[in-house]
Amino acid sequence: MANMSRVGRWIIGGLALGVALAGCQRSRPEHARHPDRGAQSVTAPPIDAAVRARRIQAEAHRIYLDSEANGMVVSVVTSDGHGFIGGFGHAGRGVGPPPDARTLVRLQSISKLFDCDLFSALVAAGRVRLTDPLRLYAPPGRTVPPPANGGPEITLLNLATHTSGLPREGIRPVNSAAQAQTLRWIWLASQKNLPPAGQDAVYSNIGFDLLGDALSSAARMPYAVALRATVTGPLGMSDTTSTPTTEQCARMLSPDPDRAPFPCKDQSWEEASGGLYSTASDMTRWIRAQVAPGAADDRRRISQAVYVQRASLKEAYGFDHAGHANALGLAWVELLPTADHPRVLEKTGGGDGFLSYIVIDPANHTGVFVAFDHLGGLRLPVVARDANAFIGVLDALDGRAPASAPLSPR
Repeated sequence: MANMSRVGRWIIGGLALGVALAGCQRSRPEHARHPDRGAQSVTAPPIDAAVRARRIQAEAHRIYLDSEANGMVVSVVTSDGHGFIGGFGHAGRGVGPPPDARTLVRLQSISKLFDCDLFSALVAAGRVRLTDPLRLYAPPGRTVPPPANGGPEITLLNLATHTSGLPREGIRPVNSAAQAQTLRWIWLASQKNLPPAGQDAVYSNIGFDLLGDALSSAARMPYAVALRATVTGPLGMSDTTSTPTTEQCARMLSPDPDRAPFPCKDQSWEEASGGLYSTASDMTRWIRAQVAPGAADDRRRISQAVYVQRASLKEAYGFDHAGHANALGLAWVELLPTADHPRVLEKTGGGDGFLSYIVIDPANHTGVFVAFDHLGGLRLPVVARDANAFIGVLDALDGRAPASAPLSPR
């Protein structure tokens, strides 16, 4: 449990602010846990900057309290492009200062969004097509099993939307990216009588690793090099990697202190599905790029479109951790408006001592990222609920739409 007398560290628009958390309690009355979310008239003027900052701090603090975490980082991007980064609790296992903008965290399955950012960039550049069959990008000497009963082939879009018919996992952890790729394709060739692609959506980590292999083949360079050249490098995301250095590992938030230690190590064997590390600072840069005002370029339109409506599927498994999934995009999950938030795109992550969550409102140019170190107590749905509501609060603070009234679906 975190010592609630710790002081959170906030970076707001480049300025460091101390946020006193003394005397806060985990157990709070109902009205304190769920106060009015600040709904405002669509004609209300934007709120004073200092008031906005305090409200943002309070909402982030709410997420931390509800997480019951030892340590947490929260990154917020507002509609004017400002970044708010907060650290709460302890960076160490129950000791030390709060985490900060440079504290390393595991993204886990949020790594899939980076896989799809690279995918979208290659589609926009004409290097691949969404509907290309996976077999076109098989490594030399490797094959994709033919579809059973003459069904459709597995496409890159199927992999990116979890509709490939592949199971959740394929191979066990290994020591290198090259070894993992070899084993993945041996495993794939052995699969018989897979469900038809496009029929169901079943959450699949192995599918995203195969997508990463395909993108590496299309880019004619290792996946990590292609990701750095196309996604993380241009944004200056120097701490987003699957192979952290000793210096970066020294900055990592302690994994769940109630679980066995999870060492900071090379996770390149699953870099496309769940192996990336990052920081709140880097994630702020990435969210800004996803929600920047102005006309979205082809790459962003491709990456943020939804491609599979839930109603079109026979079954959908593994997509409702943050709310009822309405549709699937390229790793993104679409949630329709509720009384607390507008239409949003979200992605969850979890494992190896961390839980993570990201949610964006592309229409209103806002986003929230959270990473914390508490795997127990079903905290991810609670944190996701709070983060989704945070998006509604940001809209209300801008005086656009009431956080308590849903927007119309697209």
